[in-house]
Amino acid sequence: MNRIRNALLPCALILACFLGGVFAQNITKSLQLSQDGTGLIGYDTSNGVYFPGHILSTIRGAPPPTVTGSTCGTTATSITGTDFVGTVTIGTSATTSCVITFGTAFTTAPTCLLTPKSAILAALSYAATTTALTITQTSTANNTISYLCSSLS
Repeated sequence: MNRIRNALLPCALILACFLGGVFAQNITKSLQLSQDGTGLIGYDTSNGVYFPGHILSTIRGAPPPTVTGSTCGTTATSITGTDFVGTVTIGTSATTSCVITFGTAFTTAPTCLLTPKSAILAALSYAATTTALTITQTSTANNTISYLCSSLS
């Protein structure tokens, strides 16, 4: 009987320590990292991240971006994508600027990359705020412009 009692006390103490560790955690979000270097996402000692596949963007619970007003031409203006990456199609009339309102405001103004897809432009520039991306181009109708925007916060 003493043997069982002597073994039961250490077991109970070990179990109490593990349970205390479980209940002490109050993490709301995390990414489980493994010590295995062959996992899906790689991290190095300098906090560099390595993605072996595609980086995808989806709208889950956030509203999509919109084209504000009639600033992108008079007809058939459309936008597809997310605040991170998307494509805007300019309408049939020539235009010099197009305002895309982000579905969710950034905390700080993002930096964006723009690529005209259907016409080579002499001048293409943008201005980004926390709530919108304004694209300025030479007067070209029916152009398609892809964007990628990211922010530090």
